[in-house]
Amino acid sequence: MVQKLVLIPGLNNTAETWDGVKKHLPSTIEAIAVDVPALPVISDIAAELLKELPEQFYVCGFSFGGYVALEMLAQEPERILGISLMGSLTTADSDVQKENRAKSIERAENGEYFEMTEANAPKTFHPDSLENEELLKLRKKIVEDYGAETYIPHVKAMISRQDRTQVLKDAAIPKLLIAGESDKVITAEKIKEVADQVTDAEYTTISHTGHMIPLEQPVVSAEKLASWIGKVSQ
Repeated sequence: MVQKLVLIPGLNNTAETWDGVKKHLPSTIEAIAVDVPALPVISDIAAELLKELPEQFYVCGFSFGGYVALEMLAQEPERILGISLMGSLTTADSDVQKENRAKSIERAENGEYFEMTEANAPKTFHPDSLENEELLKLRKKIVEDYGAETYIPHVKAMISRQDRTQVLKDAAIPKLLIAGESDKVITAEKIKEVADQVTDAEYTTISHTGHMIPLEQPVVSAEKLASWIGKVSQ
């Protein structure tokens, strides 16, 4: 039986972020990578995506995409067969994070979006990835396709989102939390803290990657997701 897997990209990412992962998934999984609507409220984003998605599916949300996946789970839990958060958390923003995000919105509104994303590359990638010209070229294309007009509403959505830890705890479905070992944006330690709270969640790490897990380690990402779905769908 073919299982449907919805893949939700993160901030500054388009559906293309998942191309490498999709290529390495087995034929038993039908992967549906989406672009996240440029809306400033997370509940509206989730509702808009749910209109177009299959009746039931597994979902993997990367970073900001994890927040969207959790909101889908809160809205229509009966449609989610299993949820994976990749480089993502269940918690809301702290006051400091909200303040920093508000500043980034201001910079993007002032025409500094591309300057910001370029400056953040060393923080989001593993050092070895910064030597990979093809990878950086792909990232640049994705960022250009995404643009400030999508970034600004998405950051607003992150600022106002709710803590969804209890939603994940209460869901009686398979759960997989994936952390990048060298992730400086959302560290493995933070994701492990969520896994310790959500006691029925499976926790795993991927080595040799920073925050950009689907781009940096598409093969291993696909293997982790395929193994998980294969195990829990039996």
